[in-house]
Amino acid sequence: MILGRRWSLRREIVAGYSLILLVALMLFAGATYALLKRTLARAGTQSLRQTAAAAERLLAPGVPRVAVEETRMPPAEGSVETLRRRSRLVTGDMVEIYVARTGDVEHHALRSFALIALVLIPVTTLLATLVGRTASDRILMPLNRLVTASREIGIGGLARRVDEPERPAELRELAQAYNGMLERLQRAVEALRSFTADASHELRTPLTAIRGTAEVALARPRDADELRDTLGEVLDETRQMLHLVEDLLTLARGEQTDDAHVQPVDISDVLRDVADVGEALAADRPLQVILDAPPGLRVRGDGGALRRLFLNLVSNAIKFTESGSVTITAGRSAGEAAEGVEQPAPWVEVAVADTGAGISPEALPRVFDRFYREDAARIRSGGTGLGLAIAQMVAEKHGGMISVQSTPGAGSVFLVRIPAM
Repeated sequence: MILGRRWSLRREIVAGYSLILLVALMLFAGATYALLKRTLARAGTQSLRQTAAAAERLLAPGVPRVAVEETRMPPAEGSVETLRRRSRLVTGDMVEIYVARTGDVEHHALRSFALIALVLIPVTTLLATLVGRTASDRILMPLNRLVTASREIGIGGLARRVDEPERPAELRELAQAYNGMLERLQRAVEALRSFTADASHELRTPLTAIRGTAEVALARPRDADELRDTLGEVLDETRQMLHLVEDLLTLARGEQTDDAHVQPVDISDVLRDVADVGEALAADRPLQVILDAPPGLRVRGDGGALRRLFLNLVSNAIKFTESGSVTITAGRSAGEAAEGVEQPAPWVEVAVADTGAGISPEALPRVFDRFYREDAARIRSGGTGLGLAIAQMVAEKHGGMISVQSTPGAGSVFLVRIPAM
């Protein structure tokens, strides 16, 4: 474990670079030594032949040779190299010449080369190691800064960013990816803090009501009817709190992808079920629920989640519409064609329109925020402020989108688009 901690990337790079260079220099020096030795030996032998030929011309000048025979006797270790030249002249005479050399010159040259190589190879390797260490320090400096920043950044310092070096490109991309990760973490932590604060506030309201009701009930003796009323109030607040907890769990589970529930779904069937529930919810007021959804509008998704999406929209529309109608319209539409694609991808569009109070222009940008409720009237309606946030989450999980248009006093229209099969 100690060795593993100490063996850094810089040492690995420098050691590998130095080892490769050392092996390469040794192989180069060995090959050069062998080539030099062979070249010197050939040059020495050629010198002996030239000397023998010159001596023969001195002994028999101008006499033609009939045949020439040369015999080389390689030197043993520490001895001399000998060359015998035997020539037959046209006169019938034989000329035999012996020449020899010691090889001291080539031995001296080889020893000098070996000595120079033994000195230069370690020196060159050492210099290359120092240069490699300096270069690796410079290259890895941004990485070291990244490591230092990673150790120093805590949950409260996610706004910090690391420097993005101009080069090398790989480290710049790494720093950019790291900063992107910090940005996503920062947004996630801020969203979690906001969500936790809002959830705590929303849960505190029914808990405070339950506590206050119980304290008032215990402040003095009460008869059975008063206790029944008190328990009814506690039960109402408990139901409200349970509804809030269920919505919170829905949002929490929505962050996870469960492919087990993904299957072909006929939106028309889902909307018919939602319309039936809507009619039951609107039974006590002059409000009509109208459904216009042709069969065969199929998408791929989670049927239960899609039902929750449209039920939230319809129940919201009924809740804030005293009279008139809530109209559910569904159909197929062609989306925008992607680049290089001739046929655009089809969509299933579902619109939920009401004739209620509508939403103010100031509130429209925030209607899909968690726990957002526009005014006191909507707070008194008993909602949790999570219905539209859940609807948006479900639509986006199915690769779709949700939008809203509203005119105060004239009603609202929520439009959901989901990729069709």
